[in-house]
Amino acid sequence: MSSYSVHLASPSEYEEAITLRIHIFVDIQKFPLDKEIDEYDPLAQHFVITHKERAHKVVGLLQVYTAGENAKIGQVAVSPEYQGQGLGKRLLEHLEMQLQQDAAFKQCKEAKLGSQYDKCVFYEKCGFVAHGDIYDELGCLHIWMYKPINHTMI
Repeated sequence: MSSYSVHLASPSEYEEAITLRIHIFVDIQKFPLDKEIDEYDPLAQHFVITHKERAHKVVGLLQVYTAGENAKIGQVAVSPEYQGQGLGKRLLEHLEMQLQQDAAFKQCKEAKLGSQYDKCVFYEKCGFVAHGDIYDELGCLHIWMYKPINHTMI
């Protein structure tokens, strides 16, 4: 039996996820705090991965919302002490299943994310394909990555 659970965040888990996001993106990666919570947060579904043996501590997260024909994924992060265990991949696999089954994403043909350029190999291993030019976001190089959503897998 797995020590981890991937699911839609409860209100308290969402707050814990925000704290983890700030730690990773602001404290560690030095992105500005005022850019961390944005207008998309209230629109998004927030998924977390929790450690069952550590009082269900949130150790990873991502958010997703509809943007036209895309399911826009953002804020994918795993706590540094839990990285390298396949948890980010597990989060994305769970999300893919949700995108295939959730009526809110029925019109979405692709999952889309803006990957930090140095992280794109991870997303490629998860089935995403880079497309377009590298761009700068807040002083960090990014690239758009896409993965088709197969709604027939329900």
